[in-house]
Amino acid sequence: SKIQPSGGERLHPRTVVAGARLTDPMDMTKLMAEVAVHSIEAVGVVWLLTAIWFAATLRGTLRAKVWHFLKTLLPEPWMIAGIVVLNVGLLFVPAGVWRPVTLHSHVLDDLGSLLIIASSLLMVWARLVLGNMWAGRPMVQEGHELRTGGPYGLVRHPIYTGIIGLVLGLTMLDGFGGVILVLAFVLVWLLRRVRVEDGMMLATFGDEYRAYQRRVRGLIPLPRLRTGDAGRPEAAN
Repeated sequence: SKIQPSGGERLHPRTVVAGARLTDPMDMTKLMAEVAVHSIEAVGVVWLLTAIWFAATLRGTLRAKVWHFLKTLLPEPWMIAGIVVLNVGLLFVPAGVWRPVTLHSHVLDDLGSLLIIASSLLMVWARLVLGNMWAGRPMVQEGHELRTGGPYGLVRHPIYTGIIGLVLGLTMLDGFGGVILVLAFVLVWLLRRVRVEDGMMLATFGDEYRAYQRRVRGLIPLPRLRTGDAGRPEAAN
C-alpha cells in the first residue's frame, strides 16, 4: 500500500532515492519504510524456504511431502477467503468514509516501520526455533515437542504476536482508515487460534503445558504475577 506522510504527498515505500542525504525527516521516513518492506519480504522467504526444507526432509512418498508442504505453509482456507473478501470490499467503500479515522504523520510512519521490522525479526526467530513443529494452521505434528525457550520464553505464541505487530505497523503506515477492519479481522482470527492451540497443547502435554501457561503469557510479553509468602504479588521467574 502507499504511504501518505503528514505533508499530504502520496509515497510508496520503494521511492527511496539512491544516495539521498538523510538530513530531512522525510528521507528517514522513506528509508525506514523501505526497510520495513524488505522485512516483510524476508519473512515470506523464510516461511517458504523452511516449509520446502522440512517437507523435503520428511520421510515418505513425494505425495506425502507435497501434502505436508501445503498443509503446513497455508493457513485455514476460510482465513484466506476472509482477507480477500475484506480487501476487495474495501475497494468499493468511498475514501471519504474513512477520513474521520485517518491520521498521517512522520512519527506514526516511523513507529509503524519500527514495529514492522521488530515484529518480522520476532517471527523469523520464533519460526527457526520451532523448526519442524511449526504449521500454518493448528495441528500437532508427529513426535511433537514443546518449545519453551528463546521467543517462547517471552510469549507462548510469538509468531502470532509478530503477526499482530506487523499488521498494526502496516495500519499505522496507512494512517489507519479502512485498514482498521483488516486489523480487527486478524485479531479475531489469532485470538481464536490461541484458544484452539492452547487446547491442543493441553491435550498433548497436560500438566507440563499448564505449568508453562502459568509462567508465560499468550501474546503479550509481560511477566506473570504470583503470590509471595507474605501475600504480595511477585513477578514469576
